Amino acid sequence: MIELVNLEKVYSSKSGNVVALKDINLKIEDGDIYGIIGLSGAGKSTLVRCINLLEKPTGGQVLIDGEDLTKVSKKRLLELRRNISMIFQQFNLLQQRSVLKNVELAGLIAGNKNPTEKAIELLKLVGLEEKLNSYPAELSGGQQQRVAIARALMTDPKVLLCDEATSALDPETTHSILDLLKSLNKKLGLTIVIISHQMSVIEAICNKVAILDKSGIVSNGYLQDVFLSPTNEVAKKLIYSGHVNTGIKGEKFVKLMFTGEIDKPIVSNVISELKISVSIMYAETKLINDRICGQVIFRLANYNEDIERLSDFLTREGVPFEEVDSDALY
Repeated sequence: MIELVNLEKVYSSKSGNVVALKDINLKIEDGDIYGIIGLSGAGKSTLVRCINLLEKPTGGQVLIDGEDLTKVSKKRLLELRRNISMIFQQFNLLQQRSVLKNVELAGLIAGNKNPTEKAIELLKLVGLEEKLNSYPAELSGGQQQRVAIARALMTDPKVLLCDEATSALDPETTHSILDLLKSLNKKLGLTIVIISHQMSVIEAICNKVAILDKSGIVSNGYLQDVFLSPTNEVAKKLIYSGHVNTGIKGEKFVKLMFTGEIDKPIVSNVISELKISVSIMYAETKLINDRICGQVIFRLANYNEDIERLSDFLTREGVPFEEVDSDALY
C-alpha cells in the first residue's frame, strides 16, 4: 500500500538547513496498523505529513499502490488524497456547525452533493447517532475525536493517518478511541498509520512499529519483536524508562521472554528446583496482536556461580532468554 523510498525532508532558514528526515525507507502493507514512535523532535509528525504530501519531501519517493505522489500532477494528487484521510490531536471541528453538518461538509468538499445519508451512517458507526444535532462545545474530547474520525471517513479512504490523535485525551477515552480505530481497521479494511510518543498507545493497537531517532528510522518490524527484544537506545528508553532499577553499572541481569500462554511457573521453579536466589527488577505482560507477550528481568544473587545452571534449565524448558547489562536498560 505505502512505500517510502530514501525519503528526505530538509527545512531551509537564514541560520542554515535543518534536516527533519533522512534516508527513510519503510513499507506499510494493506491492513496494517502501523505505529511510528520516537522522542520529541525525532521527525514523527513530519514523516506522517509527507505520506499525503502536506509536507513536500526534499528527496525520495512516496509510493501509494505503486504511484509516486511526488511526481503526479496537482489534479492527480487531489484525487489520490481522497484515499488518504487524516485526524489530528486537535479535532479541528467548526464550532458554528452541528456534528452532522461538520461531517457533511467533508462530503460536500469531496463532491458529494447529497452527503446527509452517508454522514448519518458514519456517525452511527462511530457511536454518535444521538449527537447529530449537537455542537462541538457540547461534546467531550473523545466524542469530538469520534466526529473527526467520521468526517475523515467521508471520502471512503484506504488509509487513515493519525497524528497524535489521542494525546489530548484521558487514558480511558484514549482506550475507547483506540478500540474504535481497531474496529474500523477490521470492518472497513483500513490501513492505519499512528504517530505517537507514547509506547502504551502503540502497544495497544499496532501490529508493526517503526522507531525514529534523530530524523531516521533506527528500528522497525513486528511490534512483539521490538517489545521483547529492543535493540537500540531509543527503543530501550521507550520500553524500560522509569520501570527498571538498573542497579550497579555493568552488572549482569537475565531477561526471560514469553509469547503465548505461560503454562509453567518458570521463576518459581528456578527458585525451588535450582535453589537459585533471584530479585525481579522488571516484569510486564501485554496483549499484542491478540497474543500474550511478556518479559521478566531479574538479578541473580550469585551470578557467576549460577548462570550456567540457569542457562541449561531455561534451554531445557524452551524459554527464550538473554543476558543483559544493567547499564543497557533505561
